[in-house]
Amino acid sequence: MTASTISLSNITLLRSDAVPAVRLDIVVPAGLGEQDRLLQALFTNRLLREGTIHFSAPALAERLDWLGAWVELTVSVHHSFITLYTLRRHAPEAFRLVYDMLCCPTFPEERLEAVRAANRSQYLVNRYRGDVVARRLLGTAIYGPDHPCGRFAEEEDFDSISRDDLLRFHQHHYANFHIFLAGDVDDALLCLTEELFGEGKSAPNPSRRENETLLLTKGQVLSHSLPTAVQASIRMGGLMMDVGSDDYYTMRIVTAILGGYFGSRLMRNVREKQGLTYSINADLFTNTRQVLFVVNSEAAADKGSSVVDEIVRECDCLCNREVDDAELTLVRNYMLGEIYRNYESVFSLIDAHIHTHTLDLPTAHLNRTIDAIRTATPSDLLSVARRWLHPDLFTTVIVAP
Repeated sequence: MTASTISLSNITLLRSDAVPAVRLDIVVPAGLGEQDRLLQALFTNRLLREGTIHFSAPALAERLDWLGAWVELTVSVHHSFITLYTLRRHAPEAFRLVYDMLCCPTFPEERLEAVRAANRSQYLVNRYRGDVVARRLLGTAIYGPDHPCGRFAEEEDFDSISRDDLLRFHQHHYANFHIFLAGDVDDALLCLTEELFGEGKSAPNPSRRENETLLLTKGQVLSHSLPTAVQASIRMGGLMMDVGSDDYYTMRIVTAILGGYFGSRLMRNVREKQGLTYSINADLFTNTRQVLFVVNSEAAADKGSSVVDEIVRECDCLCNREVDDAELTLVRNYMLGEIYRNYESVFSLIDAHIHTHTLDLPTAHLNRTIDAIRTATPSDLLSVARRWLHPDLFTTVIVAP
């Protein structure tokens, strides 16, 4: 595969002749944090494919299917995404369809009702699921109910969202976007992309809002009774460093050792030795610039506290004793292998560019990650764990029958 990266005004291009396919991503700098009422960003994005001034929803779906094209619509804290996968020979027509979705949606009332009903039904199911309830409780406890990561829709929000809300959000935000183009892109397709989307303005990313910069606060333990649950759902977590700091790259290794792969310490202890759970993992999330650390697991209804005790014990161990060279070598090889596997195609490489763009990170972000994995010492890991891995400051949620 040969690949090259080019940036043109509001277009980032990653060319590759490996496959006769193309991926187009439109990144709008407006998401959950920019909406003025719950569900506004999500429903605006979701209804883009439910009808335009030129195509009804069935006609649009039928044409995309005929072209063998696939459209994904997603929303994050501060961005909305339209992603198209298409064969190279059908790319010009598929691009024009996506342009129609982006610029000329009609948000038909009947399609809004269908989307509203489907999403409300999913909400009604999820509110009886222990894992979903635990995730929501943890988000609200950590971020607060006024933050987009801690504010969640309730049933009345599905009823109150209106077509006017979607029109307003679209008019205010969807004229500004950045284009990411990857795959078998020739000059003619690039010219068409500039012709269709070149008028879009690249607005500054909203991910560095000062009023959303939160500090890690003293943790708490929240126990929630959910009669419909069949087991205990455990979530423990807290906010850490800025995603661009040196500590973040080293903390990724610490987190992997703790619970980031099948042979991690939590899996060996809580699953294999203690027999308390089938699965347990730790991860770092970059929904915003400030990194969120989370450990999550499911256990028997009466074993939630026991799992929490073991998580604390493993965190304390990483804060008090250096990782031996053999374990570090194993984790280093695992993490490098995962990175090389995850970024082996041009489409996954464009994901890395989108990630750095939305978080306003330098282009060397991925290289810094690889360098940290290769060079971090046991002493480095111990220092970072002592700075950040404090279970007594994390919030713990246990949802059980």
